[in-house]
Amino acid sequence: MSVIETMKVYLGVEDENEIRSLLHDDHEQILGLLKEICEAGTATKRTALFDALKPFLSAHARAEEQVVYTRLLSTRSSEDAKDLGNEGFVEHSLVDVLLARLSKTTLAGTDAWKAHATVLKEILEHHIKEEEGEIFSVLGKEFSDEQRIAMGATFTLERNRLLTKKKVRKAA
Repeated sequence: MSVIETMKVYLGVEDENEIRSLLHDDHEQILGLLKEICEAGTATKRTALFDALKPFLSAHARAEEQVVYTRLLSTRSSEDAKDLGNEGFVEHSLVDVLLARLSKTTLAGTDAWKAHATVLKEILEHHIKEEEGEIFSVLGKEFSDEQRIAMGATFTLERNRLLTKKKVRKAA
């Protein structure tokens, strides 16, 4: 990574439409919802917050896999990029398992549900920290500014398409 690229990452001065900025913004929203879920005092409140988190987190993950992880796996010059892409897919699959268990809203008032929510929060905190460090760095090294902006546009379109698809299915 060039000195300029390193400073951009360190100072957080990426283009707001660049993939790293868009992922970071989503991560902040996801972590905020998870914090609220873990602190909520009632099953009704936890369920409502979870109902907001699940479709957004799922759409974010699928779009991220398509736009970022798949590109990392096809990077010829970096074994680190391939390893990080594979780890990202595995961590997302673990999150999917926890989301499925948390979807059983009849358990929302139980200690087991709260434990699952806490573990989900901890896994995602770790995942996001690693992603915003290592993966963001690899994205800066392996892809040009223009490529990262194009990745951001594709990510946004795919995430929003998935969110719209879930809303349409839910309304039907």
